Amino acid sequence: MSIRKPETPEQLYLDFDGFFASVEQQADPKLQGKPVGVIPFDTTDFTCVIACSKEAKKRGVKNIMPIREAKQRCHDLILVPQKPDLYRRAHNTLINEIMSITPIEAIKSIDELTCKLDKYNRQRPNLIAANIKKRIHDHIGPHITCSIGIAANRQLAKIACKLDKPNGTTIWHPKDMPGPLEDIPFEDIPGIGGRMRKRLYQAGIFSTRTLLQTSPKQMRALWRNVTGERIWYALHGYD
Repeated sequence: MSIRKPETPEQLYLDFDGFFASVEQQADPKLQGKPVGVIPFDTTDFTCVIACSKEAKKRGVKNIMPIREAKQRCHDLILVPQKPDLYRRAHNTLINEIMSITPIEAIKSIDELTCKLDKYNRQRPNLIAANIKKRIHDHIGPHITCSIGIAANRQLAKIACKLDKPNGTTIWHPKDMPGPLEDIPFEDIPGIGGRMRKRLYQAGIFSTRTLLQTSPKQMRALWRNVTGERIWYALHGYD
């Protein structure tokens, strides 16, 4: 396994906020500023909200929440049937706008992507994040926003991206790592699922702070393969 420790933030992770719902709001002025829940189809209440706007989230609605529960939490929730073609067109348009700012390294899903920063942008991570957000606002509209994480490697950038939603920017410099991770819950770390959490608890590791104090070899033993060692290096700012 080849590793190195970057001296500057090199990876940008971008996650669009409430993507389906925000695209619906951008496309339909009647939905703007209102609690919106996107549903698979509109002929029954026996299904779930697959995406919701920031206004709905503030009222307690969550993704993959049964419609009846969502309506109990937010009585004026506007339910909108999904429009996959609209979301695909919005995705393609957003990709083109972001690529006018910086090359995209990988598209992780319809609403998440990563970019590897060049030497210029590594020295000005705040600026590239601001330029991407401004480009989307000016060329597409104010209702589609994104959260951005920038760090030494993709794993850290993804964790950082989730910390300040919606429309936030979190930048972690390698010299500060792994300090910002100490209070992050296990479920916010890619690679630590429910089964792995149980194994960590059985080993007496109940927090990320304690996990960070283990050695790479201990991590490898806990995961029972090289993945644990790779996660250790990623969390400590290596690439």
